[in-house]
Amino acid sequence: MSRRWISLTVFSLDTWWFVSAFGLSYVLRYSTEVRLHPPAFYGLLIFTGLGAWALLFRAMRLDGFDGGWRIATIVGRTAFATGLLLAFVLTAAYLARLYYSRLLLSYFGVLLFVGFILIRIGVYYFLRGQYRRGVTRKVVVVGNDRVAREFAFKIQRHPELLYELVGTLYPVGDNVSNESPDLQPHQALSSIDVLETLEQHGIDELIVLEQPPDLEFQSFISRCRNQGIHVSVLPRGYELYTSKLKLMEIDGLPLISLENPPKFPLATTVKRVTDLVLAMLLLVPGAIIVGLAMLVLILDKRKPLRREIRVGKNGRPFGMYRLDIDRESNGGPRYEQVFRDLSISELPQLLNVLRGEMSLVGPRPESPERVKHYSEWQRERLKALPGMTGLAQVNGLREQHPSEEKTRFDLQYILEWSPFEDWSLLLQTIGTLMARCFRPRRRATVVPMPLSIHPDPVRFAGTDSVRGVAHADRA
Repeated sequence: MSRRWISLTVFSLDTWWFVSAFGLSYVLRYSTEVRLHPPAFYGLLIFTGLGAWALLFRAMRLDGFDGGWRIATIVGRTAFATGLLLAFVLTAAYLARLYYSRLLLSYFGVLLFVGFILIRIGVYYFLRGQYRRGVTRKVVVVGNDRVAREFAFKIQRHPELLYELVGTLYPVGDNVSNESPDLQPHQALSSIDVLETLEQHGIDELIVLEQPPDLEFQSFISRCRNQGIHVSVLPRGYELYTSKLKLMEIDGLPLISLENPPKFPLATTVKRVTDLVLAMLLLVPGAIIVGLAMLVLILDKRKPLRREIRVGKNGRPFGMYRLDIDRESNGGPRYEQVFRDLSISELPQLLNVLRGEMSLVGPRPESPERVKHYSEWQRERLKALPGMTGLAQVNGLREQHPSEEKTRFDLQYILEWSPFEDWSLLLQTIGTLMARCFRPRRRATVVPMPLSIHPDPVRFAGTDSVRGVAHADRA
């Protein structure tokens, strides 16, 4: 089942539930009354609502798997999209001078939201069932340790691919990390033996993440294809994180054009206005919470607030405000843990937002010491205004995590920015903060899926260029 068919299935189920939810809402509202309205009275609500959902589904990619499966992301996006849908329906009804029961619309909105979430969870568990039944494509990747692990992490986040990562081939000369717990002493095999091993384990697809530039490797790829193994190639270069890809073909030769992200003339203005409006709304409740937190610190004879130097947009330094507590320690008083889990310590940064040094949503600002060691592609994150929360944060990454891990999410955010995405991330942040209150005390980590199912790796060696370490199940 392709991603396109999964998306179409989710949309079809959404359409069915939209009509069903309206019927249930009508029964709940008028079960004790007799209300007869002409079909056109509710026809406007149904048809305009379905048209609006079709547009939102496509624009916001609401199938639940875009960017990787994560329940907080799905809840945030669906909640925001459902709110927009109801706003659109109410606007259309107002213009048509049709007035619907507020209780009816309340039932309708709640049922829509809950049903949309359950549909996506149901599709997810259907896909997990396919995994358990073995309805998957067994894949082996060719690439160095770091790239292969990143790819494994992405596979883990996309169950709709139905990929089962069996193992990894490391190209000649690649330095395999000794920190990998699944790498053990290995034995040598020739590349012919590699082909036999791939056939033995029923490999369906070879995904080339790193391609040695020699003819023997091309010969190996050709033999894989002749053996019936599908071959996919990933273009190299971290510039892909900051570019839209456009595939071109000239007389059978494929070219990948790296397009700059589309620029919206009013994007900066819209984002700034949104920041100012929301920051002003949050300022009073935020000031009350921060004031109480500062009082707790003062009573504990501690400094309540501190100002740290951070690097903002275009590399400009600024002073970022936060409560004076240790962000990385899991010890200390209980109130410190609460301040950390609920990010109360970061609320003073609303002042930075009002001053234009930060945004509500964007890459988290880092210290000059960290920025000094940025690679060229990591510096791309400095093109955006830093934020109080961001895509990396709702995916479980916090200040103590490596900059490289966060950069991948930050560049994805910059590449795909939209006002819808900002609102969705704000809602996801609320869900993430609430979730921290109900899980054990431990540092949030993102652990890639192991590259091997069996702990014993195999060394591919010989005269051919296709050699390295491969992890695979044993027959």
